[in-house]
Amino acid sequence: MLTAPAGAGRVGFVAAGDVAAAAVHALTGDAQEDRIHVLTGPEALSYADVADRISTVFARQVDYADVPPERARETMPADGLPAWQADGMIELFEWIRNGGCDTVTDEVRQATGQDARPVEDWLSEWRGAFLGPGDLTPPRF
Repeated sequence: MLTAPAGAGRVGFVAAGDVAAAAVHALTGDAQEDRIHVLTGPEALSYADVADRISTVFARQVDYADVPPERARETMPADGLPAWQADGMIELFEWIRNGGCDTVTDEVRQATGQDARPVEDWLSEWRGAFLGPGDLTPPRF
């Protein structure tokens, strides 16, 4: 079960490796200075969409439960989050619920020359880490 107080909000989830590749370009290439780069994945997905993708990659049923923000805020300290961090997480999820992250850009491609990778690719690359003990070394890109 994937749980979050995200409602039907969508996020342009981006792989950390894509962010790293874009950062290398920005730091070593001829990137424009004084410009904010909004890096996203190739599509904006709801948490229900992510649960569906997880189900497909792992051949196991994964569902999404939209948790009311108040309930999520109450459970976060039990998960080890200090109050200030729980407040920040609730604020972030409110932004997601209200469409603040429903953005897709081609900035990864502009920076690296490669398309941003879809969530399925990231899930497949990290499959072993999700399925059990073993090598948690990230894949090389």
